[in-house]
Amino acid sequence: MSESTHSTNTKGPLLIVDGHSLAFRAYYALPVDSFTTSEGQPTNAIWGFAVMLSEVIEAEHPSHMCVAFDMAGGTFRSKMLPQYKGTRDAAPEDLISQLPLIQKFLQTLGVSYIEKKGYEGDDIMATLATQGEEAGYRTLVLSGDRDAFQLADDNVTVLFPGYHFRQLKRMTPEAIEEKYHVSPQMYPDLAALRGEQSDNIPGVPGVGDAFAARWLNEYGSLEGIFAHADEVKGKKGEALRESIEQVKLNRKVNALVCDLDLGVNVDDLTFGHIHLDEVTALFDQLEFGSHTRNKMLKGFKCVEDFDDPAVPADFNQEAGMDFHDPERDEITDVASFEAWCQEHLPSAEHSQSLAEAMPDAAPVIEAAGDGVKAAQAEEVHCPDLGKEVWYLHAQGQAKPGDAKLEELVFLAPDAHTVLVHADDLDASMTASVQAVIDSRVGSCVVHGYKEHIHLLEAAGLRMPMPLFDTKLAGYLVEPDFHAADLDQAFSHFLQVPMDEKPEVEQGALDFGDGQDEADESLSQDQMCLRRGLYVQLLANHLEPLIIKRKQFNLLRIIEMPTSTVLAQMERQGAKVDTSRLKEMGDQFAAEAQEAQDIAWDRAGDKVNLQSPKQLQKVLFEDMGLKPTQRTKNGSYSTAAAALQKLYLTSVNNVRANDFLGALLRHRETNKLKQIVNSLMDAVNQRDGRIHTTFEQTVAATGRLSSVEPNLQNIPNKNAAGREIRSAFVSGDEFETLLSCDYSQVELRIMADLSGDEALIEAFKSGADFHKYVASLVYQTSMDEVTSDQRSHVKAMSYGLAYGLSTYGLAQQLNVSPAEADILRSQYFSTFGKVHEYLESLVADARVKGYTETIFGRRRYFPGLNSKRRLTREAAERAALNAPIQGSAADIMKIAMIKAQHALSEAECKSHIVLQIHDELVVEMAPGEVEQVTTIVKDAMEHAVELAVPLDVSTGIGSDWQQAAH
Repeated sequence: MSESTHSTNTKGPLLIVDGHSLAFRAYYALPVDSFTTSEGQPTNAIWGFAVMLSEVIEAEHPSHMCVAFDMAGGTFRSKMLPQYKGTRDAAPEDLISQLPLIQKFLQTLGVSYIEKKGYEGDDIMATLATQGEEAGYRTLVLSGDRDAFQLADDNVTVLFPGYHFRQLKRMTPEAIEEKYHVSPQMYPDLAALRGEQSDNIPGVPGVGDAFAARWLNEYGSLEGIFAHADEVKGKKGEALRESIEQVKLNRKVNALVCDLDLGVNVDDLTFGHIHLDEVTALFDQLEFGSHTRNKMLKGFKCVEDFDDPAVPADFNQEAGMDFHDPERDEITDVASFEAWCQEHLPSAEHSQSLAEAMPDAAPVIEAAGDGVKAAQAEEVHCPDLGKEVWYLHAQGQAKPGDAKLEELVFLAPDAHTVLVHADDLDASMTASVQAVIDSRVGSCVVHGYKEHIHLLEAAGLRMPMPLFDTKLAGYLVEPDFHAADLDQAFSHFLQVPMDEKPEVEQGALDFGDGQDEADESLSQDQMCLRRGLYVQLLANHLEPLIIKRKQFNLLRIIEMPTSTVLAQMERQGAKVDTSRLKEMGDQFAAEAQEAQDIAWDRAGDKVNLQSPKQLQKVLFEDMGLKPTQRTKNGSYSTAAAALQKLYLTSVNNVRANDFLGALLRHRETNKLKQIVNSLMDAVNQRDGRIHTTFEQTVAATGRLSSVEPNLQNIPNKNAAGREIRSAFVSGDEFETLLSCDYSQVELRIMADLSGDEALIEAFKSGADFHKYVASLVYQTSMDEVTSDQRSHVKAMSYGLAYGLSTYGLAQQLNVSPAEADILRSQYFSTFGKVHEYLESLVADARVKGYTETIFGRRRYFPGLNSKRRLTREAAERAALNAPIQGSAADIMKIAMIKAQHALSEAECKSHIVLQIHDELVVEMAPGEVEQVTTIVKDAMEHAVELAVPLDVSTGIGSDWQQAAH
């Protein structure tokens, strides 16, 4: 650019976009697996590019625009500096395939894009910026390349993305000088001295921005620095003198070309003349729904032509997502509330008729072995959730043990709404609200049935099972998506920006609407009413999806009844011996300290044992160990598996072996200490119990998990970890704990689903299963099976059930991939139908796009058609894993429902308190040990009839560890 004339141009703004920079940012910000068409075409870069560009257009209101792209092949810079950009990895194939589609997207919206052979997009941008300035335009250059900073002046501003794309930094001359302490015109000089690692341009060794700026300000220019190079002292002066020719070459390379013949006039770079037929065809090809299209095109409504009446409403940002906050009908007392419900809510008779027509858990509970038949029955018609039902939304703190209700919203089908404050729930109002809920729950829709149980209970209310739960429905429709709350679920499924958005992890890309916080003009009451409307719109959106995907029966038969059981477990909580926990915590802390002291002694320094960088120096530089593997960024791994290998191979290096042993022990005991501390922090001070939250909508396979605290991560493979279980005890009014654990449930499911006679017979034989299988695989008698052979076959069996790859099996067995492959071949030759079944899972999923469990639970795998090998292979492993793991999850949920129902029918005071992996833990009331053991064991063993029997081991003890033995 020429020196600024300090004039202020009045036309524009002219927006010039670095196309490749924007596409790369979009590609790496969004997961390919979540943005792939049914044909396997990735769309994440297209989606992100369009949304980001739309946001900039909406914010900046440019009158003219052009997008610059690089072209394949070298440029004049490659001839000047052969290694230029030579260290960059090739662009991913999934991105390359999207670039032509991005350009087609621009064409359909009337946006010009330019590429020129032998030149970079940066040169095109520089030329356009120069032409724009000469033509009187204010210009914005959108680029993530710092070379663009040299274009900035009074009429040109560079929009430079921060961590989040929306945090665009306006790099004016003042901003550049404040950050780099040089003017934009001198920035290329600074870059020439510093070099550019990403472009493989070497600078002066040891010289960064600060030193480069100091020299430029002291000597005025590069030429001035060269002229006084002999005066610069020290190692940097020596490095400078040795790098003068390189710096001169760097300066030629990073200079942007500002006078290319582009064949266009900036006045012609208007945009927004949308080719509707082409837009529709392209978006259909990319499988973008109407709400996605609205989000991608929202910025283009700023263009006059976009508001043309001929443009269909589908392409108007407001279409399909413009909703009005519900108006609140005032209620003053019980009588007015009851009158409102009578007038606006579906009648009690209608609600009862809906409830009677709905599938529920009764067939599963009442007849052992009929679970499959009941769950796979023809889908029952779901009522029109927009007309025949009403919506309840409870707001407050749903944490088990500390729940607190703040407000209740009743939203009628006719959009009339009332709000009841928890403070207004006196005895008469509570009775009235309860009567309305009880009489009309069969036509009620909520978001988060389990959470509503806790919230209503905190206010003295009961929440029977409603007709529909949008939280569970969303999970069944899209099990790989986990919404943190109602707002996020609504935003995701309807693709509408929210007033209150979830936090975005650092480095992630935020596609919000520019509002970082909730609209402060909205009161808490208004936000609560609005969320009632979210439930209605979300239900209307999910209803056709859950019916189309045949998940409605699963919702009613398994998931919603499971919520009832989990709410009871969360409410009861698990009693813990806090003194025992504290004792273990102190013990683990002391052992961790002791291990740290030994490690420091062997290292000869107080090394940070959590720092990979410091550990790499100690292990590979100071101690001279040979690394076992590298990380993705090229450094040597200090992960647990790598350290374990180093420990086993360093026996001849006593110092290193001692250090590694202490390091591994420190990590293990420190982790156990943290687990104990998290348990201590979670103990409710009122009742001395841990009220964990069982997550029903997190694991994509259908498995349950727990948070606050996470009880799934209590180790069970070593004695120290198992010791933590000893702190879980029975309460004062109870006698003991019962542990009921499924034995080899995944393998039994695999035998049933594959129909492999040899595997089925292995279970029916009554012999040691893994030893029996090993004798078949290795073709030897059971007496001759070695412990290694048994353990190898055991790992193989479970590896198949978990979708373990040959490489993963080799790692687990500590054998070569070739040996693992031989074992796999021997296994499949013995159990041929297992092989056929597993092969069919991936093949069928590739055609249908999903896998199914015994009970019809689906999981979708768009990555199976990905062009990226790693993505495709990960999807294949998950497709192998999902039906078996998902069926195990369904069986456990049915068992819990059956057990809870049977305990209630028998009027037992004992109750289930924990569900961990394949195990149920029951708190036993005095005198009920034998009866309850029989009830729970029978419920688990007869949750479903398989080709092989389900086997459940039971144990009783004063604490969980004793009971689980």
